[in-house]
Amino acid sequence: MKKNKQLILKHIEMSWNEGKLKQIPHFLSESFYYKTTFTDEILNATQYINFISTLRKSIPDLSVDIELIMAEENHVMTQISFIGEVVTPFYGVPASNKIITFPVASIWEIEDNKISSLDTLIDMTGISRQTGFQILPQIPLNTRQ
Repeated sequence: MKKNKQLILKHIEMSWNEGKLKQIPHFLSESFYYKTTFTDEILNATQYINFISTLRKSIPDLSVDIELIMAEENHVMTQISFIGEVVTPFYGVPASNKIITFPVASIWEIEDNKISSLDTLIDMTGISRQTGFQILPQIPLNTRQ
């Protein structure tokens, strides 16, 4: 379980905080999929990397802070705060001139020391309160490759 936590911590730091997108495939299984509140689509690895890239471009000062991490067997749960100024709109979130914070809860599944799935719930109501706009999921993301 400790090894699974370390895998997730390293992935979050390298991909979300440092933006080392070329390193992401090393963390993911071939059958990896991602589900997020921002869309009804299930994203594959390439789409997940594009999602991270788009979000990091929209929030260039993005900081992803881990509030809680727990593991049991092949699952890891994280509670994370995303913090930053939205400079360009992304997936229904408008640009603003203020720093916003939104909590994210994720369940990661690990198989053979690789992330096989990620299911993420984002506090859309919290984003709406901070931006003053109702945030609705974008369907579809149109990031298929």
